[in-house]
Amino acid sequence: MTTIDSRLVRRAERVFPGGSINDFSLPADRGIVVDRASGVDLWDSTGKHYVDFLLGSGPLVLGHGHPAVVRAITEQVGRGTTYYLPNRPAVDLAEQICHFVPCAESVRYCSDGSEAVFYALRVARAHTGRTKILKFEGGFHGHTDYALQSFVPTGAPRYPTAFSDSLGIPDVVGDTVLVVPYNDISAVEAVVAEHGDAIAAILTEPVQRGICAAPGFLASLRAVADRIGALLIFDEVVTGFRLDMGGAQSLFRVTPDLCALGKAMSGGTALACVAGRRDIMDQYAPSRAPRAST
Repeated sequence: MTTIDSRLVRRAERVFPGGSINDFSLPADRGIVVDRASGVDLWDSTGKHYVDFLLGSGPLVLGHGHPAVVRAITEQVGRGTTYYLPNRPAVDLAEQICHFVPCAESVRYCSDGSEAVFYALRVARAHTGRTKILKFEGGFHGHTDYALQSFVPTGAPRYPTAFSDSLGIPDVVGDTVLVVPYNDISAVEAVVAEHGDAIAAILTEPVQRGICAAPGFLASLRAVADRIGALLIFDEVVTGFRLDMGGAQSLFRVTPDLCALGKAMSGGTALACVAGRRDIMDQYAPSRAPRAST
């Protein structure tokens, strides 16, 4: 029988919906509240030890409390934590991203991967003057209204109709999202033939969950986007700095117009970014009016 800190678990249940801080929860008889962690080791509030395969859902590629990360955060806290102005660490990191990531000529920071994808979609619509997004069934792109379309659809598909994965999302949002099966370039071509002049961006995970892109698929998406005047967006929140320092786009030698980065770049802190072509990213420039806003 697993020993749990029932009083602390009950406290969590009172203040968190379903007792959870995210979209999943452990069985009631195995609920835990974390006390501390180091490397791959984690201890709950009763002192029970676990090997942590979750690792914060991805950001902790160096494990919990890596000395270099702790040292960097500790040193920075003494200098201040937020300025709302350009600063040396921000410049240093942006230069590294632009050095390693093929599509990155300019960077816009945000808090997490969901925001990064959301802002990439907004700037794509701003740049192209179009409204529709083509994405792939089963692709996860965060928790925004545009992203939560046909990630976990139920029932028979009706491509390219998008199905909302959450209550509270207006139908009009789904009307701007077109959905096709992953790795099916014929389905992409069929949708493009009908909606191509309205598509602002093709959004994809270059490795969709655990599914690798079929040979030539990403290059074909690049060609389709170029042909119809849409932008190609890689959601590299998961693959960025993992498959390669330059992400999947570097490994597979297909360069998108924009990419969303997070998780591995953050070390467990609230940090992500949109990176891409300078002429597109200039939509964020304060001197532009109107402009894409974050």
